[in-house]
Amino acid sequence: MSPRTHITVLGGGISGLSTAYYLAKTTPSTVKITLIEGTKRTGGWLHSDRVKYDPSHTGEKGSILLERGPRSLRPQGISGLNTLEMVRNLGLESKIEPVSKTSPAAKNRFIYSHKTLHKLPSTIMGALTHPLLAAKIPRAGLDLVKGGSGQEDESIQDFVTRRFGKGFSDDLISAMVHGIYAGDVSKLSVRATFGMLYHMEKDYGSIVLGMLMGGGAVDTPWDLTLKEKIVKEMPDLQEFVDKTSIYSFTDGLEELSRSLENSLVKDGRVDIRKESVVERLEVDLASRDVRISIKGQDPVHANTVISALPPPKLQKLLSTSYPELTHNPAVTVAVVNLVYPAEQARLASPGFGYLIPRSENSAVKHRGLLGVVFDSCAIPAQDQGASQDNTLKLTAMIGGHMFNEALSQLSSSSASGSAGSTLELSLTGSHKDDVKEFFTKTATDAVKKHLKIDATPDLIKVHIHQECIPQYLVGHLQRMQTLDQSLRKDFDGLLAVTGAGYLGISVNDCIKNAREVAEAVVSKLEEEEDGEAQLVGRQDAITGLERSWFL
Repeated sequence: MSPRTHITVLGGGISGLSTAYYLAKTTPSTVKITLIEGTKRTGGWLHSDRVKYDPSHTGEKGSILLERGPRSLRPQGISGLNTLEMVRNLGLESKIEPVSKTSPAAKNRFIYSHKTLHKLPSTIMGALTHPLLAAKIPRAGLDLVKGGSGQEDESIQDFVTRRFGKGFSDDLISAMVHGIYAGDVSKLSVRATFGMLYHMEKDYGSIVLGMLMGGGAVDTPWDLTLKEKIVKEMPDLQEFVDKTSIYSFTDGLEELSRSLENSLVKDGRVDIRKESVVERLEVDLASRDVRISIKGQDPVHANTVISALPPPKLQKLLSTSYPELTHNPAVTVAVVNLVYPAEQARLASPGFGYLIPRSENSAVKHRGLLGVVFDSCAIPAQDQGASQDNTLKLTAMIGGHMFNEALSQLSSSSASGSAGSTLELSLTGSHKDDVKEFFTKTATDAVKKHLKIDATPDLIKVHIHQECIPQYLVGHLQRMQTLDQSLRKDFDGLLAVTGAGYLGISVNDCIKNAREVAEAVVSKLEEEEDGEAQLVGRQDAITGLERSWFL
């Protein structure tokens, strides 16, 4: 007998893999689960490369780990705990490479400003005397007496400037936003990106008072229940959280996505179909059926589809237009890995890395540089053999919201007569090599200027990630609430969404949101007398956007 219920997940990035994983763990065995991925591999932006490298050039065996995308996870918070639970259940604990809170990588983070690397303060007294912040402290004190704006949302820049002054926004917060979102503080929603600050102002009238009172939490009832469950079942995880700043794995973050895929294959519950490009979704509410058209293949029929695709890609599959799916852009980031023999290149100030603030006018002065990560200092154990402790690895992130503006500086001669300012120029055609050389020069010039390292790298890898980080523009959560209502009305539980485009861009957020939508969909299954499980009800459809009403 064929299963009565078929749940299909679209997209094999970390969100899609996690959704399939949680579905497989919680659905009855009679429910069919399919994961459809358009490319040859799963994991999405999680992409780790182990490369042979001999820093002494004497033929000794060694290797280094290079990350193309995300490189570490934070264990803190409910989303951090949830990922740690997944890591343990996947058997990855022995491969964890933790960064202690007492290590230089945890304690030393920098901002490059006024031709100098400035270590960020870790205490209130440090902030009071910090050369970048001391002069701004008196203005920031108005936060204690200044009321709220009364607005449902505003940009990060407007919010921070209103409460603490323009200097804090331009010098400090903009650098943080470059590091997290590669985004523009004048356009991103404070409520969707720094929700804790928004709620501190709303609840206490002051960010400082809110911090002192421990306020600003935006945990949903589901979050609190999840935390209670994990802490009860794995109480020792808290010890790891307390002493760890960040962590990765011996072979990089892609170990997580590879382990998820291996778990799904071994378990046999999920049918993973790669190189399957979805072209159309057609919904029949009367028969509770979704027809999934796949390029060059027979269509797949499902009772519920959970899309982990970027919102604009989902929109292309639907016959009805939903402006909320295409409102936010996603920025493109060039990632440049630089590798040096340690005997030729050393850091004067070990740490995690540095970021460039808005006040530096980075698009012009630094050709779009967002920041540089000191990889070999952050997680040295990922390098093996002769390479360990004998290699300096750096990763420069370039572009983001400044990508086109920075690329416009590519000279007409190097771009065959065209001052390439478009994304298409960087990814296709004869200009691709010129563009990679532009980003290579941007990275190496920054290292020479900012870190005083004149050595020539032994190894350079350039990866351009097209539209990799969604930008939550002002009003994002309100748009997600509107989309929630539209999906509920138009699809009646046949379509739900998850992924970085909706309610959190971090790996931890993607995993936790995938769990929430998977468990919510499973909660709508009811067992029939014959032992089959069938999706029920139109009155309480799941969309994956329910959380937007709590944030």
